[in-house]
Amino acid sequence: MTPFAVCYDEIDLETEERRILAAFTRRLVEIAALSRSDVETFNSQNALNMLRGPAVLLDLDGYVVGVNLSAVEAFDNDVRVKDRRLLIRDIEARAKLRTFTDQLKSQPFQLTPPADPLIVPRQDKLPILLRIWPIDPAARWPSPEVRALLTLNALGPKPGPPAPILAKAFGLTPSEAKLACIIARGAGPEIAAIELKISRETARNQLKSIFAKTGTHRQSELVALLLQVH
Repeated sequence: MTPFAVCYDEIDLETEERRILAAFTRRLVEIAALSRSDVETFNSQNALNMLRGPAVLLDLDGYVVGVNLSAVEAFDNDVRVKDRRLLIRDIEARAKLRTFTDQLKSQPFQLTPPADPLIVPRQDKLPILLRIWPIDPAARWPSPEVRALLTLNALGPKPGPPAPILAKAFGLTPSEAKLACIIARGAGPEIAAIELKISRETARNQLKSIFAKTGTHRQSELVALLLQVH
Protein backbone atom coordinates (compact mmCIF):
# COMPACT_ATOMS: atom_id res chain seq x y z
CA MET A 1 0.00 0.00 0.00
CA THR A 2 1.37 3.42 -0.94
CA PRO A 3 1.75 6.27 1.60
CA PHE A 4 -0.94 8.10 -0.38
CA ALA A 5 -3.41 5.28 0.21
CA VAL A 6 -2.51 5.07 3.89
CA CYS A 7 -3.40 8.73 4.37
CA TYR A 8 -6.84 8.22 2.84
CA ASP A 9 -7.49 5.22 5.07
CA GLU A 10 -6.68 7.16 8.24
CA ILE A 11 -8.63 10.34 7.45
CA ASP A 12 -12.27 10.95 8.25
CA LEU A 13 -13.20 13.14 5.28
CA GLU A 14 -16.11 14.77 7.13
CA THR A 15 -13.76 15.68 9.96
CA GLU A 16 -11.20 17.02 7.50
CA GLU A 17 -13.86 19.23 5.91
CA ARG A 18 -14.81 20.57 9.35
CA ARG A 19 -11.15 21.28 10.09
CA ILE A 20 -10.72 23.16 6.83
CA LEU A 21 -13.91 25.15 7.41
CA ALA A 22 -12.75 26.13 10.89
CA ALA A 23 -9.36 27.25 9.58
CA PHE A 24 -11.04 28.98 6.65
CA THR A 25 -13.29 30.98 8.99
CA ARG A 26 -10.37 32.03 11.19
CA ARG A 27 -8.46 33.22 8.14
CA LEU A 28 -11.41 35.34 7.01
CA VAL A 29 -11.25 37.16 10.32
CA GLU A 30 -7.48 37.47 10.14
CA ILE A 31 -7.52 38.74 6.57
CA ALA A 32 -10.16 41.32 7.44
CA ALA A 33 -8.06 42.51 10.38
CA LEU A 34 -4.94 42.79 8.26
CA SER A 35 -6.72 44.79 5.57
CA ARG A 36 -7.70 47.40 8.17
CA SER A 37 -4.32 47.62 9.87
CA ASP A 38 -2.35 50.81 10.00
CA VAL A 39 0.39 50.74 7.37
CA GLU A 40 2.90 52.08 9.87
CA THR A 41 2.18 49.40 12.45
CA PHE A 42 3.92 46.48 10.75
CA ASN A 43 5.32 45.38 7.42
CA SER A 44 3.77 42.82 5.09
CA GLN A 45 6.03 39.98 6.25
CA ASN A 46 5.10 40.46 9.90
CA ALA A 47 1.44 40.62 8.91
CA LEU A 48 1.76 37.42 6.92
CA ASN A 49 3.30 35.55 9.83
CA MET A 50 0.27 36.46 11.94
CA LEU A 51 -1.76 33.99 9.86
CA ARG A 52 -1.92 30.53 11.44
CA GLY A 53 -1.83 28.61 8.17
CA PRO A 54 0.47 28.64 5.13
CA ALA A 55 0.05 31.83 3.07
CA VAL A 56 1.72 33.49 0.09
CA LEU A 57 1.45 37.05 -1.27
CA LEU A 58 1.49 37.78 -5.01
CA ASP A 59 2.00 41.05 -6.85
CA LEU A 60 0.25 42.27 -10.00
CA ASP A 61 2.56 40.17 -12.21
CA GLY A 62 2.06 37.01 -10.19
CA TYR A 63 5.45 37.18 -8.51
CA VAL A 64 5.80 36.09 -4.88
CA VAL A 65 6.39 39.09 -2.61
CA GLY A 66 5.89 37.33 0.72
CA VAL A 67 5.79 33.85 2.25
CA ASN A 68 5.05 33.09 5.88
CA LEU A 69 6.85 30.52 8.01
CA SER A 70 3.96 28.05 7.85
CA ALA A 71 4.12 28.04 4.05
CA VAL A 72 7.87 27.39 4.08
CA GLU A 73 7.25 24.30 6.22
CA ALA A 74 4.49 23.11 3.84
CA PHE A 75 6.52 23.43 0.63
CA ASP A 76 7.88 20.30 -1.03
CA ASN A 77 8.80 19.14 -4.54
CA ASP A 78 5.18 19.49 -5.64
CA VAL A 79 4.64 23.05 -4.42
CA ARG A 80 7.46 25.51 -3.76
CA VAL A 81 8.82 28.95 -4.57
CA LYS A 82 11.70 29.44 -6.98
CA ASP A 83 12.91 32.67 -8.54
CA ARG A 84 9.97 34.49 -6.96
CA ARG A 85 7.46 32.20 -8.68
CA LEU A 86 5.13 29.72 -7.02
CA LEU A 87 6.00 26.49 -8.80
CA ILE A 88 3.44 23.70 -8.99
CA ARG A 89 4.47 20.33 -10.39
CA ASP A 90 0.99 19.31 -11.58
CA ILE A 91 0.42 20.69 -15.08
CA GLU A 92 -3.33 21.29 -14.77
CA ALA A 93 -3.09 23.05 -11.41
CA ARG A 94 -0.17 25.14 -12.67
CA ALA A 95 -2.17 26.24 -15.69
CA LYS A 96 -5.14 27.27 -13.53
CA LEU A 97 -2.90 29.34 -11.27
CA ARG A 98 -1.38 30.98 -14.35
CA THR A 99 -4.86 31.85 -15.63
CA PHE A 100 -5.64 33.58 -12.36
CA THR A 101 -2.41 35.58 -12.27
CA ASP A 102 -3.08 36.74 -15.84
CA GLN A 103 -6.51 37.94 -14.69
CA LEU A 104 -4.92 40.15 -12.05
CA LYS A 105 -4.01 42.55 -14.84
CA SER A 106 -6.84 42.08 -17.30
CA GLN A 107 -9.90 42.13 -15.03
CA PRO A 108 -11.16 44.64 -12.46
CA PHE A 109 -10.89 43.78 -8.80
CA GLN A 110 -13.42 41.30 -7.39
CA LEU A 111 -13.81 40.91 -3.64
CA THR A 112 -14.97 37.29 -3.62
CA PRO A 113 -12.46 34.47 -4.26
CA PRO A 114 -13.12 31.65 -6.73
CA ALA A 115 -15.98 29.45 -5.51
CA ASP A 116 -13.83 26.31 -5.49
CA PRO A 117 -10.27 25.96 -4.22
CA LEU A 118 -7.49 25.06 -6.60
CA ILE A 119 -6.70 21.36 -6.06
CA VAL A 120 -2.95 20.75 -6.20
CA PRO A 121 -2.16 17.01 -6.42
CA ARG A 122 1.04 15.72 -4.82
CA GLN A 123 2.99 12.57 -5.66
CA ASP A 124 3.09 10.77 -2.30
CA LYS A 125 0.76 12.87 -0.15
CA LEU A 126 -2.81 14.07 -0.11
CA PRO A 127 -3.41 17.21 -2.20
CA ILE A 128 -3.14 20.83 -1.17
CA LEU A 129 -6.23 23.03 -1.36
CA LEU A 130 -5.10 26.46 -2.56
CA ARG A 131 -7.52 29.37 -2.14
CA ILE A 132 -6.94 32.67 -3.88
CA TRP A 133 -7.98 35.93 -2.21
CA PRO A 134 -7.78 39.00 -4.48
CA ILE A 135 -6.81 42.14 -2.59
CA ASP A 136 -8.34 45.49 -3.46
CA PRO A 137 -5.58 47.87 -4.61
CA ALA A 138 -7.22 50.53 -2.42
CA ALA A 139 -7.01 48.37 0.71
CA ARG A 140 -4.78 49.56 3.52
CA TRP A 141 -2.33 46.70 3.09
CA PRO A 142 1.21 47.46 4.21
CA SER A 143 2.54 47.08 0.66
CA PRO A 144 0.83 48.61 -2.41
CA GLU A 145 2.29 45.94 -4.70
CA VAL A 146 0.33 43.11 -3.04
CA ARG A 147 -2.63 42.06 -5.17
CA ALA A 148 -3.52 38.55 -3.98
CA LEU A 149 -3.25 36.36 -0.90
CA LEU A 150 -2.98 32.60 -1.39
CA THR A 151 -3.83 30.32 1.54
CA LEU A 152 -2.85 26.65 1.46
CA ASN A 153 -4.45 23.71 3.27
CA ALA A 154 -2.28 20.61 3.11
CA LEU A 155 -4.67 17.68 3.61
CA GLY A 156 -3.58 14.91 5.90
CA PRO A 157 -3.44 13.91 9.56
CA LYS A 158 -2.55 16.88 11.74
CA PRO A 159 -1.62 17.10 15.42
CA GLY A 160 -4.58 17.58 17.69
CA PRO A 161 -4.82 20.30 20.35
CA PRO A 162 -2.31 19.94 23.23
CA ALA A 163 -3.47 17.30 25.68
CA PRO A 164 -2.72 19.41 28.82
CA ILE A 165 -4.96 22.21 27.53
CA LEU A 166 -7.77 19.78 26.74
CA ALA A 167 -7.46 18.32 30.23
CA LYS A 168 -7.81 21.74 31.87
CA ALA A 169 -10.55 22.97 29.53
CA PHE A 170 -12.85 19.97 29.98
CA GLY A 171 -11.74 18.37 33.24
CA LEU A 172 -10.32 15.30 31.48
CA THR A 173 -7.94 12.84 33.05
CA PRO A 174 -4.43 12.70 31.48
CA SER A 175 -5.32 9.48 29.63
CA GLU A 176 -8.64 10.91 28.41
CA ALA A 177 -6.87 14.06 27.22
CA LYS A 178 -4.40 12.00 25.18
CA LEU A 179 -7.27 10.10 23.59
CA ALA A 180 -9.14 13.35 22.87
CA CYS A 181 -6.03 14.76 21.20
CA ILE A 182 -5.96 11.81 18.78
CA ILE A 183 -9.73 11.95 18.20
CA ALA A 184 -9.37 15.64 17.29
CA ARG A 185 -7.17 14.60 14.37
CA GLY A 186 -10.09 12.67 12.92
CA ALA A 187 -8.91 9.23 14.04
CA GLY A 188 -11.39 6.75 15.47
CA PRO A 189 -11.12 5.07 18.89
CA GLU A 190 -9.67 1.92 17.29
CA ILE A 191 -6.72 3.84 15.84
CA ALA A 192 -6.35 5.75 19.11
CA ALA A 193 -6.21 2.47 21.02
CA ILE A 194 -3.35 1.27 18.83
CA GLU A 195 -1.40 4.53 19.23
CA LEU A 196 -1.91 4.63 23.00
CA LYS A 197 -1.33 0.87 23.35
CA ILE A 198 -4.59 0.31 25.20
CA SER A 199 -7.47 -2.05 24.52
CA ARG A 200 -10.33 -1.01 22.28
CA GLU A 201 -12.73 -1.40 25.17
CA THR A 202 -10.66 1.00 27.29
CA ALA A 203 -10.59 3.50 24.43
CA ARG A 204 -14.36 3.25 23.97
CA ASN A 205 -14.98 3.70 27.71
CA GLN A 206 -12.70 6.72 27.82
CA LEU A 207 -14.48 8.18 24.79
CA LYS A 208 -17.84 7.81 26.56
CA SER A 209 -16.40 9.71 29.53
CA ILE A 210 -15.11 12.44 27.18
CA PHE A 211 -18.56 12.73 25.60
CA ALA A 212 -20.10 13.19 29.05
CA LYS A 213 -17.57 15.79 30.19
CA THR A 214 -17.78 17.82 26.97
CA GLY A 215 -21.56 17.57 26.57
CA THR A 216 -21.24 16.00 23.12
CA HIS A 217 -22.87 12.87 21.74
CA ARG A 218 -21.17 12.08 18.41
CA GLN A 219 -17.55 11.99 17.34
CA SER A 220 -18.08 14.65 14.66
CA GLU A 221 -19.64 16.93 17.28
CA LEU A 222 -16.77 16.27 19.66
CA VAL A 223 -14.13 16.99 17.00
CA ALA A 224 -15.83 20.27 16.07
CA LEU A 225 -15.61 21.30 19.74
CA LEU A 226 -12.01 20.16 20.25
CA LEU A 227 -10.82 22.03 17.14
CA GLN A 228 -11.86 25.29 18.80
CA VAL A 229 -9.10 24.77 21.35
CA HIS A 230 -5.79 26.35 20.31
